[in-house]
Amino acid sequence: MEKHILSKSTYIKGEQCLKQLYLHKKRPFLRDRMPAERLAIFSRGTNVGIYAQELFPGGIDAGPKHPSQYRKAVIRTAELVETGQEVIYEAAFQANRTLILLDILVKNGDYWDAYEVKSSKSLSEIYYKDAALQFFVLINAGIKINSFSLIHIDENYIRNGEIEKEKLFITTDVTEEVKKRYKQVEKNINNQIEVLSGDHSPKIEIGKHCFDPYDCDFIGHCWKGLKKPSVFDIPSIKYDDKYEYLKNKTELIDLKGDSNITAVQKQQIEVQISKKAVLSLSEDFISKLNRFKIDAKGKFAIKILNFIPALPLYDKTKPYQQLAFAFAIMSLEDDGEIELFISEGKANPNNEILQMINNLTDNKRFTCYNNKNSGIDLLDLRSVCTNNCFYHPAMTQDFSNKELSKALGIKPVWKSVESDIVAAQYYDEILRGHKKSEEKHAAIIKYLKKELTLVKVFYDYLYSKI
Repeated sequence: MEKHILSKSTYIKGEQCLKQLYLHKKRPFLRDRMPAERLAIFSRGTNVGIYAQELFPGGIDAGPKHPSQYRKAVIRTAELVETGQEVIYEAAFQANRTLILLDILVKNGDYWDAYEVKSSKSLSEIYYKDAALQFFVLINAGIKINSFSLIHIDENYIRNGEIEKEKLFITTDVTEEVKKRYKQVEKNINNQIEVLSGDHSPKIEIGKHCFDPYDCDFIGHCWKGLKKPSVFDIPSIKYDDKYEYLKNKTELIDLKGDSNITAVQKQQIEVQISKKAVLSLSEDFISKLNRFKIDAKGKFAIKILNFIPALPLYDKTKPYQQLAFAFAIMSLEDDGEIELFISEGKANPNNEILQMINNLTDNKRFTCYNNKNSGIDLLDLRSVCTNNCFYHPAMTQDFSNKELSKALGIKPVWKSVESDIVAAQYYDEILRGHKKSEEKHAAIIKYLKKELTLVKVFYDYLYSKI
């Protein structure tokens, strides 16, 4: 058996950009550091796939335990097929120098039904490309396919007691669709293998495809020639417009005279060029800040953490429903005294957290930065940024907490928790009994304290400018 050249993941990379595929296979040292947020999302998808196997109980897992064991997995799968195993999980097949691992393969008479599981709430084009590749490899590996289906989560399912897996998942037969794509898949595979045989990566200009359908792993390498600051450092310009300016090789300084540029966009362009922040608080916000300062006896910074489990963990919850699991408050006076709480999650933590917060709100005022769906009245300081009252050169994407920290000169402490998304993933792992739960719990606490400090520093900064 020849060593495979392509896999499902590398094929999809090649579909997105042939240069990305080449660099991934031939120049992996140029790859960007994998964002912790993306790792968290990958982990979530794995959990859903394992749970969906229970739709077809009694199967044998043929998947490799280590990347070096792909050949062994293919041989093991062939043995299971030959001996009449009814259900196979992570079934490994290879054809046309391409390897796939199919989530679930179920025997149906002399034929087989193939199932691929997606952790999403709907099916997108990339999933059909994924399925078409797997169908092609299965056929060329000699497997007689009766049907090919995609399984994904029903976002409208409400848990009531034990999860009813047949209702939680939606199964869509895509057999006819993948058959239509058969010849194109063969053409794509041949093209990708030919590209990989070359001595140099193909010359492909940067563009929208760098982020569609996924962020490329080599943006740092391919985009290093883009003159900084660029149009991509202006958060108020729509991405489609950014790519149009990129295509026309329009430099940032030239955009100042563009008739399509708004006053807000022009100001952000000037900040990026001059590297000097601007602050111009509106009368409305000054009034809100003054009322916040005077009206209440107690003034606090607050941070609420939420997680969005793909599987409904508690009664009366849906898949991907946002649930609060932790909060922390810090006095904006009294030397910054902190109170924090992380739920054990034995029952729905959202109810527990919101009840505790409501009990604390009597005659108190709370301010935050980018805390959504809290259930309480908050002065959200992020509005200062989104309304363009405060804009700093460090804010190039989305006015995130991390960007604000850079703008205020707060040294980051995200070595383990970089964002709310990663904190949520840590909490999910704690609930599942991760062996490093204590370290992850401590990391969440550290992150909460850092976020409170961010709010306090920004609050003090804004009030000092009134």
